[in-house]
Amino acid sequence: MMENIPKNRALYMPSTPLNVLVSCAVALQQQKQAQYFSPPYCTQAELWLIDQKNIANNPYFLVLLAWEASPFQAIKVFSGNQTGGGKLSERRKNFAQLKTALNNFMPEQVWVGSDRRVEFQCALAHLKSISHPAQGVYLDDGLYSYMGRKSSFLKDGVNALLKKIAYGLWWREPSTVGASSWIEQAWLFAPEHAVPAIKQKTCFRLEPEWFQTPEMLNFSQLVAQEVAFDTEQLSTLDVILLIPHPANIKKIPGYAERLHTLIQSLVQQGKRIGVKYHPRSQGKDSLGLSNIGVEVIIPTALAFEFCLPSLSKEAHIIGDVGTALFTSKWLRPDIAVTAILDESDSFQKTFIALNQLFEISVVNQLEELF
Repeated sequence: MMENIPKNRALYMPSTPLNVLVSCAVALQQQKQAQYFSPPYCTQAELWLIDQKNIANNPYFLVLLAWEASPFQAIKVFSGNQTGGGKLSERRKNFAQLKTALNNFMPEQVWVGSDRRVEFQCALAHLKSISHPAQGVYLDDGLYSYMGRKSSFLKDGVNALLKKIAYGLWWREPSTVGASSWIEQAWLFAPEHAVPAIKQKTCFRLEPEWFQTPEMLNFSQLVAQEVAFDTEQLSTLDVILLIPHPANIKKIPGYAERLHTLIQSLVQQGKRIGVKYHPRSQGKDSLGLSNIGVEVIIPTALAFEFCLPSLSKEAHIIGDVGTALFTSKWLRPDIAVTAILDESDSFQKTFIALNQLFEISVVNQLEELF
């Protein structure tokens, strides 16, 4: 059976919108300039969305199916919407479907944004079990490629044991995302600044121009259309505010009031303002910012990375802790990016040096802006 399977096949297993964007950019480049990529040069590709809460009406899945320039021969989606006791049975069902699909496709490379995803580890373990050689490849998922995560011998050991019991002895607990022994290559926006555990892999650079090709610009436009958002209105914005996770807002004393004051000041200066709420925010405009002069509320369903191509060079992006600031700097280095990080807060303070490393301006409080 295996002798009849063509070689040079790549499988992409994204779970987040950023993973989808990077997977698309890399897969297109694999087709355009195979010589840039470490062997095997994968010219046939499939994309399987994993761990998706929304299956029936997933905007990224629908756009991938409709995208005329798609580099993927097939698109699949796997559910991840169960909690509690239902999660184990859901994942076992996914494993069975994955193995069947893998037997048909037989990729030489499996690309993923997090090697902590059980679906990814299951795929590599299955290919190994049937003696089909396949590389695990890590695609930059942002912040923690450069911050890492605090590991705990006891906690990680218990977690690894539980996963081995629940899913299989193939589970390998990574010290940080991208560092497990399943991963051989890592493709990063800034490989020179990656954490040591990822630097031990064979590292390559993701080039910003890959995200500016006509095909990728068209893909971003299609995603925006799918969530009924007109990106034309972004081109005239002066300031885009990235709102923190609702849990972090609660940790910042007087955040909403201070944000309102800042916006009112910017409006008085004649600035056109757009706002991108965190995906976990409830409702369209939970802080009521459109009532005080914000002209554009970007839908929470639209990842901010898909908005970047439409922003003018004069725009100014402002946020706090999160991957969106880093991807803004990487994908649009021509745009001003500022992080608001309170050095008196122990959590926020840990991110100041990293932002400065990537030449992101850092201010201590909202009031220091403008």
